[in-house]
Amino acid sequence: MQKLLLNILENYKLAKLSNLTDHELAVYVRQQSADVLANAISIDSEKYKVKGSVGQGQWADVPWIAVFDKSITQSATEGYYIVYLFRADMSGVYLSLNQGWTYFKNRYKTKLGREKITQVSNVWKNELSSTLNDFSYEKINLKNEGKMNSLVEGYELGHICGKFYSVEDMPSSEELGWDLQNLIGVYREVKGKLKQGSVEKTNDYLIVNSNMGLLDVEKTEDDSYGIESSIENYNESKLKLNSVPISFAAEEQKSRSFTPKKIDFIKQAKSQKKLGYAGELIVLKYEKDFLERAGKSNLIKKVKHVSDEEGDGAGYDILSFDLDGNEKYIEVKTTKLNSDTPFYLTDNELEFSKKEASNYYLYRVYDFDIQANQAKFYILHGDLTNMLSLKPQNYIVEGLLCSK
Repeated sequence: MQKLLLNILENYKLAKLSNLTDHELAVYVRQQSADVLANAISIDSEKYKVKGSVGQGQWADVPWIAVFDKSITQSATEGYYIVYLFRADMSGVYLSLNQGWTYFKNRYKTKLGREKITQVSNVWKNELSSTLNDFSYEKINLKNEGKMNSLVEGYELGHICGKFYSVEDMPSSEELGWDLQNLIGVYREVKGKLKQGSVEKTNDYLIVNSNMGLLDVEKTEDDSYGIESSIENYNESKLKLNSVPISFAAEEQKSRSFTPKKIDFIKQAKSQKKLGYAGELIVLKYEKDFLERAGKSNLIKKVKHVSDEEGDGAGYDILSFDLDGNEKYIEVKTTKLNSDTPFYLTDNELEFSKKEASNYYLYRVYDFDIQANQAKFYILHGDLTNMLSLKPQNYIVEGLLCSK
């Protein structure tokens, strides 16, 4: 990834002196940049579209490489997307969570469109700043001074959060990959907060309610929106473990500990400030390592991070397999505290554990030490309602018993 970004930054000015048609750098950005990004962090091509652009007909002042969630948008003209925006003077590049300026310009015209896109950007900054600490929310400057270009201005106005990389101090490919993976996690948060899954309805809502500062996030029918393992939630826990012995396989009874290698899970997850996501990553790696040690490489490629790829409504977070090839539906609950710490379960998760009892596993990750990058965990296998003491805290009000 480092080579890709530096190649563009160091050669773009010279390339602009030549004809755009079939230029080597133009072909490189349009055709190879997608492969570089996809290979760097294993982007799911069925879910995401990666596209690079240096302009049409003539060189763009600001070339870009974008990552689009296909269910949100496949174009930089509308919706929300992740994009590398190269400064016009090629002094550096921004990694940006951005939004389509053309949508606002066409709907509201240029002057009012500037106001509306700024409103939407500001609400998202307020909403996401409570859960993120690794990206900047400052305005970006694409260094296109002296040139009237509404697209460049639109990129600047549409910026929500991101990072700047200087051509003189470009991070390693590994760090660039971490940042992109983390911002995709933020992108996922945005997707989860869309009103009825619609960008247009979300934008309308944010514009009308921009003074409120925060999104009024709608709950799904099963209340499984998924901010489930954040350390802030533990004081209001909905569930307590039984003190009686729990019946599950002898091999699973022992509390385990492990130190993950190769991948810094906390660094990947800290942009979301969500312990739950870090726990999912650590279990995902554990499952793959387990299958690899057992010589089941054919099963590793089938392991899937369901909550990340499909959302939080499936009733489980990870699809894995036992050594016989049977599916394992794994729900992950994570805490930095001890094994007795209460945690949340949704109705959907409980019902799924009953329905798929023979294949259902809950991994309770605890004592998560951020500095040492270590954790312990135990496993529950089967119908959770037979193992746990549940304390309901939510009620549906259907009407009044009597009138005053």
